[in-house]
Amino acid sequence: PLKKINPINFRTSLMQKEYDSLQVVEDENAEGGIRVVSSRSQTAGNPFLPPKIARPTTTQEWDNHAIPEIKSRFEAERVRGLVLEAEKEDGVQKWKEYNAALDDLKGFWSQCLRERAEAVEEINFQRQQAQTQHQGPEIEKLNRDYQEALYRRNQLEHAIERVRRERAMNGDGNRKRKVNESN
Repeated sequence: PLKKINPINFRTSLMQKEYDSLQVVEDENAEGGIRVVSSRSQTAGNPFLPPKIARPTTTQEWDNHAIPEIKSRFEAERVRGLVLEAEKEDGVQKWKEYNAALDDLKGFWSQCLRERAEAVEEINFQRQQAQTQHQGPEIEKLNRDYQEALYRRNQLEHAIERVRRERAMNGDGNRKRKVNESN
């Protein structure tokens, strides 16, 4: 069996009447299993509503038609209000259940996300440890070689600078000798 759907509520009675006139009714009890489809507007009007009078002019019209119509409208509005109250309470409970379900889902997915983040952190830590253990000695050796190369380069630069100074000092002495010898 199909699940019963909630009635459709419209903002205005005009919209409700238009919907009712377009709604299709199927007669499953038709002869020979043939389904008869007809529009509601073609079926008999609502028998519960009294006939409408444009404007009552006599006391009898008021007593027979207008007052009962007003009473029925008032009763319909009262029942509608009660139904809305009942639906509201039912709706509030459904929203609370829905929000609780959403909170549960949020907690579930947050926990899954936390577990995934922890797994990623664990993998990263293991990779870092593996790199430190396997490549660590090689990196330390390369670092030592680099430091030694820097030290040798600095020694060479100092030696070159010392030779230049000595040459500059000796070069001035050689020039003086050359000048003296040429005189």
